[in-house]
Amino acid sequence: MVSKRKIYIQEQVKSHAVSIIVALIMIIPFIWMILSSFKPGTEIVRMPPTFFPETFTTKNYVTLFQRLPFGRYFINSIIMSGGITLISMFSSSLLGYVFAKFKFRFKNFFFFLLLSGFMIPFATLVIPMYLFISSIHLTNHYLGLILPFCISPFGIFLMRQFMEDIPNDYMEAARLDGASELWIYSRIILPLTSAALGGVAIYNFLMTWNQLWWPLMVTSQPNMRTLPLGVAALALQQGKRYDLLITGASVSVIPIIILFAIAQKQIIKGLSVSSGLKM
Repeated sequence: MVSKRKIYIQEQVKSHAVSIIVALIMIIPFIWMILSSFKPGTEIVRMPPTFFPETFTTKNYVTLFQRLPFGRYFINSIIMSGGITLISMFSSSLLGYVFAKFKFRFKNFFFFLLLSGFMIPFATLVIPMYLFISSIHLTNHYLGLILPFCISPFGIFLMRQFMEDIPNDYMEAARLDGASELWIYSRIILPLTSAALGGVAIYNFLMTWNQLWWPLMVTSQPNMRTLPLGVAALALQQGKRYDLLITGASVSVIPIIILFAIAQKQIIKGLSVSSGLKM
């Protein structure tokens, strides 16, 4: 019995050691990038490189926000990602409820048609989406940035998988009491699926925050650029200013790191639901 326990402990120590090593390999470059944003340019290119700043300075951030309107880029990214996240939460939960709890003709066909969005590369959809947005005159407009991503195939699939496990007795009892379908959806279904809904929100926010192609296609005015476009413009204009490039990349990445650190349990729970596992 003791030997089995020792073997179990050894296996746990090995698995945790491997996980820590892999995590450090992945996170150290981000830590170095953020720390380097507080270094002067000469220290960044110095060989051998330094990990912690020898000369701590915030001048890079001051210069960055003076030369380019990164504050405006940040607001644009928040509006785009936040708008897509809120709308996709509503559409994913509503369509997931329909596909999970209602019976109608060709239900499976329409569901798999929606899921086919997983199999179509985004690059093949950019030009058709741009032609559509341009035809309704939504270029250089927040709606043009948000509209193509309002339906999330992953979100619909995730919500459907979660809602299928909700007993139908809850809905039947509410209908017998005269509740409408909208009341059942808002007062019963949504509270019971808050974990999956949070996973959908975080997934969509993370996926849209780093969007580069679509904002590049539909925005030509500098005041409509998002953070990824701002970093790309910075690389073209200040290609040899590594201090500004690293600072711009840090401004773009720091909100995502903070969000992931706060909501990592929700992300894991959402992914577990989508794979058929229960937390």
